[in-house]
Amino acid sequence: MPSEKPRKRADKDFFVLNVKPTAAASAATVLPAQQAKPAIAGMRINLGFAEIAYQGKGQFLYFYKRRGTLKSGALHIDRKAMVWLLLAVTCLSVSLSFGLWKKRQNAVKLAFSDAKTGVGGVGRLESGKVISEASDITGEIAQFEGDEKIKDQLMGVLEEREQVDKAGEKGAQKVQKLQYKVKPGDTLKSVAKKYKVKPESISGSSRLNEFQEISVGQTLSIPTRDGFYYIVKKNERLANILQAHKVPLDKFMTENEHVNIDLLDIGEEIFLPGAKPIRHAEGWLIPVSSRVITSGYGYRRWPRSAFHKGLDLKAFYVPVRAAKSGTITYSGWLGGYGNAIIVQHDETYKTLYAHLSRRHVAVGQRVRRGQVLGRTGDTGYSFGPHLHFEISKNGENVNPVKFLKGLRGRSKKH
Repeated sequence: MPSEKPRKRADKDFFVLNVKPTAAASAATVLPAQQAKPAIAGMRINLGFAEIAYQGKGQFLYFYKRRGTLKSGALHIDRKAMVWLLLAVTCLSVSLSFGLWKKRQNAVKLAFSDAKTGVGGVGRLESGKVISEASDITGEIAQFEGDEKIKDQLMGVLEEREQVDKAGEKGAQKVQKLQYKVKPGDTLKSVAKKYKVKPESISGSSRLNEFQEISVGQTLSIPTRDGFYYIVKKNERLANILQAHKVPLDKFMTENEHVNIDLLDIGEEIFLPGAKPIRHAEGWLIPVSSRVITSGYGYRRWPRSAFHKGLDLKAFYVPVRAAKSGTITYSGWLGGYGNAIIVQHDETYKTLYAHLSRRHVAVGQRVRRGQVLGRTGDTGYSFGPHLHFEISKNGENVNPVKFLKGLRGRSKKH
């Protein structure tokens, strides 16, 4: 019976070198599939998914695995081509090195361009402290971990807030409504700071809209503690008013002993302690137009192994808009985060916009939802133009995907 040729097993690796066979090799039978790869002399580079071996005189062998099968081949590069290849690699390396150096120098110049107190009014930041001199800005930029802590403090994440019971300090005195005439240079925030109350207490008591600017000669109503004076409307009940503004009945009665809780008159003025005016609810806006996530919220390995506290959104030097209405609490250089802006939306939420190339807002400025804050860029610890966006809720970072609807790309559900 004629002998059958051995069949190749599909589950075993095999390879064929693209070289001229010798006379001995021509007479030999085909190697079985299970034969191991022969030893190869010369310099070898293992890329994980493939392996390259340099045999000298411009001869390269390469191996890679595809669908369980080991593939191989040979590549010959003559001396002239090798010289050009080395020259191209050298030029590319020099170009990349120069680009990184230039970027670092631009960051230093940008940091020096601000006043000594910084755009945000808190000085330039260095490893958890405020500095007033621009002595070592290069070292400051390199302290990424320190920048992370500072950013978290500005976002309220690591901030240990001391809850001072102002009601206890002022408990012996009843709330009073003061009248103040606006002077040149006054702002709602400066007047509130002068009287040690929140701006919302003045705007609510003075019947101001959320973005209404005060003018010289205008008379403001100012309560002596946080809260605001509310005018009762038609068919309103006290229980509904207190529930809507989250004011306990006992605190209300302490400040409003004259009020008949069973019968409120239309137009009657009552004081709601600790409350703020209820503004029209607005949704969250995606701060850039692309809507594409390039790096999601959660743990990641690149560019460093750490928990990513926000989203990286694809944005090539495009306008950045406020996700919600609020007040600018920081606008300036933030170390590894480059040019950054922080917006305080209310007592609950803050948002961070980082790696910007331009900033168009200043600390204390009120911004509307959708208002342009600046332009995306590549400042700080960044590997390309994009927007780093964070949301903190009650001092804790949360996944922005839960608030921004319509995003697409790589995101992690947390």
